[in-house]
Amino acid sequence: MRSKIATKLDKVKALFLDVDNTALCLKMYDYNGLNDKENGNRIVGILDDKEWMAYNIRNNAYIYCTAPEALVSLVNFLKAKGVMIYGLTECKNSFEYNSKFNRLRECYNGNFLHHGELISVHTRHDKVAVMQMIAERDNLSPEEIMFIDDSYYEVMEAASAGVFGMHTTEALERFSSMERYV
Repeated sequence: MRSKIATKLDKVKALFLDVDNTALCLKMYDYNGLNDKENGNRIVGILDDKEWMAYNIRNNAYIYCTAPEALVSLVNFLKAKGVMIYGLTECKNSFEYNSKFNRLRECYNGNFLHHGELISVHTRHDKVAVMQMIAERDNLSPEEIMFIDDSYYEVMEAASAGVFGMHTTEALERFSSMERYV
């Protein structure tokens, strides 16, 4: 007998992944002129948008970020079934957007090949609206959409709209072995 999750995965036609701390594990360092991550200090916070843009310009902020193997496996599994893969993210500037886009393309081989596959939203609360707009455009029902995010609030908001929502930690645990869903 197939699990509930496997049955839900069979229906998915579009997967939306939050980027920061979901599709990419953040690993950002302040080098102060140094060229290697071992000698850099981990970034804890940025004071304002201008400082964040400067950091992105100087450091290619997402260059050392990695993709969780479980999500790479899930993306590959769903992509092989014809599922559209999208990233949803907030970006303060084009340097940040391009840094995320390039890193996603590198980490999720064969995905994120076109800028329309990474969607920048003004605020995190726009994610469900974007999913609904794409669903309408592509004639999808909410249960044909899967959404993974590291914010329980966003997952709950998506679930209340009928979307198959899952928190990042649950996805990492569930999809560490895709064989059970084949």
